[in-house]
Amino acid sequence: MSPLKKAVVIQHHRFETLGSNFTAILEELGYEIATVPVFEGGPEFAEYDAPDLGDVDLIIALGGPMSANDGYPALRREMEYLRSAADAGKPVLGICLGAQLLSRALGGIVEPTGGYQFGLRKLWVSEEGHADPAFSSISIPLVPTLHGECFSIPPGAVRHAEGFMLRRDGRYRRINMAFRYRNAYGVQFEPQLTLEELEVWNRELAGDYDLMGPEFDPAVESRRNLREFTGFASAHEAQMGAFLIKMLSDCHA
Repeated sequence: MSPLKKAVVIQHHRFETLGSNFTAILEELGYEIATVPVFEGGPEFAEYDAPDLGDVDLIIALGGPMSANDGYPALRREMEYLRSAADAGKPVLGICLGAQLLSRALGGIVEPTGGYQFGLRKLWVSEEGHADPAFSSISIPLVPTLHGECFSIPPGAVRHAEGFMLRRDGRYRRINMAFRYRNAYGVQFEPQLTLEELEVWNRELAGDYDLMGPEFDPAVESRRNLREFTGFASAHEAQMGAFLIKMLSDCHA
């Protein structure tokens, strides 16, 4: 029997998890999953203890409520970890906050968008994104989002997708939504999200709808988000599952 591969999942919030879809795929592909709960390090997030990169075959950094600019010791150490992994050609998937940390680690900039998104949004996929062996799996350019900050494309990386944020002042802002650097991907959306997890978010993260601004009714947006994702969840899981599988196949080729 071949030895298990190791996937490290960096978790920044107790309710933002890898999700059953990605978990099942990794287990089926023979990965042992080790979770690093950064959010349990206390208010200063001083604790950070991840496996040695020599023993790691995949890193997934999830989303969370902090900012990549906060300066917590654990986030600084995480950025060092992500940069070392990306430069070594390790497969890395940064999701939401994880993507922002990856961008900063590689020399990019993270800043507030002036608005907040919690719900399905359209992707504008670049030519490079369409040509990418893994990212091209996203044939329906619609993704669930949960964020208020955005990243720049770091030096040496390629933009795979953009989107638009409705700011609280009523203006739209064009933002980056995905990039690739060697075998590392950063995405400003939630590829791992399942309907089951969104139901938890709608209950436990309901206050995030208030951050969308006065033009949005939180109760209406919560119902809309759940209704729309209920109809889209199976397609989302299928194409994002294909993205993860092809990402790992391409990176380990």
